[in-house]
Amino acid sequence: MFTCKVNEHITIRLLEPKDAERLAELIIQNQQRLGQWLFFAENPSSAETYRETIIPDWRREYADLNSIEAGLLFDGSLCGMIGLHNLDQVNRKGEIGYWIAKEYEGKGIVTAACRTLITYAFEELGLNRVALCAAVGNQKSRAVPERLGFQEEGKARDGLFVNGRYHDLVYYSLLKREWKGSK
Repeated sequence: MFTCKVNEHITIRLLEPKDAERLAELIIQNQQRLGQWLFFAENPSSAETYRETIIPDWRREYADLNSIEAGLLFDGSLCGMIGLHNLDQVNRKGEIGYWIAKEYEGKGIVTAACRTLITYAFEELGLNRVALCAAVGNQKSRAVPERLGFQEEGKARDGLFVNGRYHDLVYYSLLKREWKGSK
């Protein structure tokens, strides 16, 4: 199954049912922060739902080459998630997404993991385009594509409804020919 070693501290891997407790715990601990921008954190699923339904569904999506929904591990401990969504083999494109627990913010984990996953998308999956969107007000999330050389494509007014509010979204993209993954 899918595993990428980012560096000596960071690993990206598919989640297993045994990860359900930790995943649910992380989301609940970070619910207020994540719930500002991510719909799944508004009403978190139980560990049982992750174990019995959601994680097996993510593993099927990976097997079908539809998406990669993976855990983000720091020194072996689950600290967030990263993924390539809406994989389109015909048009050779996908969308990256991520979140990280507050205690792990500011360590460069998400940027390093994105760099590795983008390289994997271009080199192993043969994608030509990786896109990303973030709420206009989510400065921490927006900093990642800006650091990695993504181009801002535009905004979608009221493109996200979460926590009872609409938010404008900023869309970014990166093309294979623009990628300088070793930066």
